[in-house]
Amino acid sequence: MNINDSSQLRQCTSCQMCGAVCPTGAISIKLNENGFYRPVIDEKTCIDCGLCVKSCYKFDRTIAQSDLSSKKILAAWANDKNIVTETTSGGIADLLAYQLIKDGYKCIGVTYDNDKNCAIGEVATDENEILRFRGSKYIQSLSVNSFKELVRNCKKEKFAVFGLPCQIYAIDNFLKTRGVRDNHILIDLYCHGCPSLHVWTKYINEIMKRVDGKKIISANFRSKVRGWGNFYVVVVVEGVKYPIEVVSTRINDGFYELFFSDLVLNDSCSDCQLRSTLEYTDIRLGDFWGKSYVNNHDGVSGITISTDRGENLVNRIKNRMTIQPQSFSNFLPYQSYGKTYVVNSVKRRKLLTLLSDDSTSIKDCVSSYHNMLSSKARIKHIAKNMVKLMPNSFISSIKSIFYSIKG
Repeated sequence: MNINDSSQLRQCTSCQMCGAVCPTGAISIKLNENGFYRPVIDEKTCIDCGLCVKSCYKFDRTIAQSDLSSKKILAAWANDKNIVTETTSGGIADLLAYQLIKDGYKCIGVTYDNDKNCAIGEVATDENEILRFRGSKYIQSLSVNSFKELVRNCKKEKFAVFGLPCQIYAIDNFLKTRGVRDNHILIDLYCHGCPSLHVWTKYINEIMKRVDGKKIISANFRSKVRGWGNFYVVVVVEGVKYPIEVVSTRINDGFYELFFSDLVLNDSCSDCQLRSTLEYTDIRLGDFWGKSYVNNHDGVSGITISTDRGENLVNRIKNRMTIQPQSFSNFLPYQSYGKTYVVNSVKRRKLLTLLSDDSTSIKDCVSSYHNMLSSKARIKHIAKNMVKLMPNSFISSIKSIFYSIKG
């Protein structure tokens, strides 16, 4: 029995742990035609040992649900303003990674490869290396090689893994089968879902055309260039004398238009159970969206503590951050926790087909998406765009009104 067995219950999450645990190297990870990472099996090498299946979400009939009364939620931000400025949210992942390196852990996280324009999972062993983990990457990462290092060395070294709920679930399962779960720290993220990599590829190709193919220095998927709470992509490229910043538009940004459509997320994302449970992680991090910090434009992290291991780690960094205890009722309604997305399969297929076509641009895909909107959805879209053009203070006021109505 292997990862492609017909008894699977769900779609692939692209976590890639199957490729990491395979003892014969029979499983490689490749992009499929729709732009999602998938396992590819060499049947001649596969020995049907079943190790891949033991870690896999697709086959698990008993996904554990969480009793939130046993968990703790905090709002927090780093006391060092530079860390808050340089990170996506409140800088807590940064503080955790520094402490874990200090405690002797190897940290697995995601970096952005400026040459290949993709996200890569890497292993960091010192404070300089973890700087590359800064910033959210709103695309799937190719992480199988970093997970292979964890698989090889989990019994003799300590690892801390920062990943998506699907990745952390698989790693948690694997570590438990090896009897070493207590030796490692797992930190996941409040996750909306991952879009087809074709979205980002087309998006970055459009930027490269605008800058005449200049070398990319960095890509920030959610810059604070216009304050925390907004979604702006900033790509920095080499200039003649100074680097050039390319900032996404306030409205109709190609990447986020398609991302938030929910039509081009990974197959498993629409009804993912793992984003709605805290039973496989020690800590879950996210932005503290909602009414509590609607006027904060610097960045506030939500820290959910799920285990004693997680609480002990947070206690070791508490003197380097400002903490405000919170309730889940002020936090979860503004996350994707507990939500499912109703996806029109015909519209999804059309968009994925356009995205996989090299001759179409990101603008073509966004235009097609806009044409799919109902009259009601178009009016709502126009209204949101009008708000986005306003100053941050006005946007915060509108959000406050919305949150009050939502309750």
